[in-house]
Amino acid sequence: MTGLVLLLVLGLVFSVAYGSQRITASAASLHDADESLRSATVVRAQLALAGHMAAVDEANGTNSTRFIQHSLQEAEDARANLDQGLELLSAAELLDESGRAAAVAFQEVVADTFGAIATPGEDLRALQTPLSEAFDVLVDELVEVRNGLSARVAAADQLLGQVGNLARFLVAFLVPAAVIIIYRELTRRQQRQAELETRLEAERQLNLAQEQFIANASHELRTPLTSIMGMSMMLAEDQEVRHEPRLAELVGFIVGESEELARMVEDLLTVARLDAGALTYSFEDFEVDAELQDMVEAANRNGAHVKISAEPAMIRADRLRFRQVVRNLLSNARKYGGSNMRISGRVDGRTYVCAVIDDGDGVPSQLIPRLFKRFIHQGEDTASKDSVGLGLSIVQSLAHGMGGSISYDRIEGESYFSVRMPLKGTIVNASSDQQHSLDRVPA
Repeated sequence: MTGLVLLLVLGLVFSVAYGSQRITASAASLHDADESLRSATVVRAQLALAGHMAAVDEANGTNSTRFIQHSLQEAEDARANLDQGLELLSAAELLDESGRAAAVAFQEVVADTFGAIATPGEDLRALQTPLSEAFDVLVDELVEVRNGLSARVAAADQLLGQVGNLARFLVAFLVPAAVIIIYRELTRRQQRQAELETRLEAERQLNLAQEQFIANASHELRTPLTSIMGMSMMLAEDQEVRHEPRLAELVGFIVGESEELARMVEDLLTVARLDAGALTYSFEDFEVDAELQDMVEAANRNGAHVKISAEPAMIRADRLRFRQVVRNLLSNARKYGGSNMRISGRVDGRTYVCAVIDDGDGVPSQLIPRLFKRFIHQGEDTASKDSVGLGLSIVQSLAHGMGGSISYDRIEGESYFSVRMPLKGTIVNASSDQQHSLDRVPA
């Protein structure tokens, strides 16, 4: 009799565990299906809104760029969520061949719509019908998956209900054992919760310590670095050193490497301030062509060979942060670009477009969507070799913080990093971190 009861108890336990596992797995997949449906709806709605505003702008000569960019960003975020949800559903083998085909078709139409909106003169209305059709087909597939999961959850729940009815008959005989089991389970859950909270607190403290270390180390590095730069520049001006070509070359190398190290330290400080929300801007009107010419001359003195062709103009920006942006782009071009580098600048409407151009191999296509992220990787190596991988992310943050934008293009065998800054007299919103450039401006 005791053995029979034990077998019955074990059967109940395993039934409950199996039913709970099925409900958990099905509920997670059901959540993925619902999120995919929601994301697909957001993608379609935001693309339709962006396309409508772009068509209105083209027809009436209005400018809704900011709102279009916001809609496209919302669509891009939703598309990323949709891709993740579809991957999870495919991994769980819940999407059949027709479902995967519908997902691929919708993604292709979405990509075409993104491209059409970013291309002036495209007929956006012609893409609305394919977008709606692909959306409807995908929604039908996802609804079918969701309904199947709902039925699976209901079946598992019904199984648990039957097990519960059986357990009620045995409760009078198994109360002591049930109390012990429940107590042990609650204790384990409390232990897991405590361990999770401990790990989360440790990670938070680690991140805080890392940020403080970066800020403190950067400040500590500045003092000896300033002395090294000052003394090396004094050596570079010394007449005896100038008359010794080998010494002049070595001193020039020291000066160049010191300036590069100073740029890296400034980048670390900028990252720390950005993370702490303590980065401020001092806006002023200044001649951008003179600043660019000054930076090119300094770069050429350090061994670079940069040409410049910049229209004169007055821009509204933080002078030091603007120089940091251009210095980082020049450093990026020297390290990873071709031997022929140049800077071009021109006025475009109420903005000034400054492009740093080189004839190198360009950025690999798989890295372009993450080009301005921190610490991007290509295989086992960082995408920015010999670097901490912060330069381009800082360029984007600073450009947006000054009311501008940054973009990358590959045009006729050359790489273009184009910075767009507001002209003098433009009201600059320093909190414009959400702005993103859709322009593709060959200089």
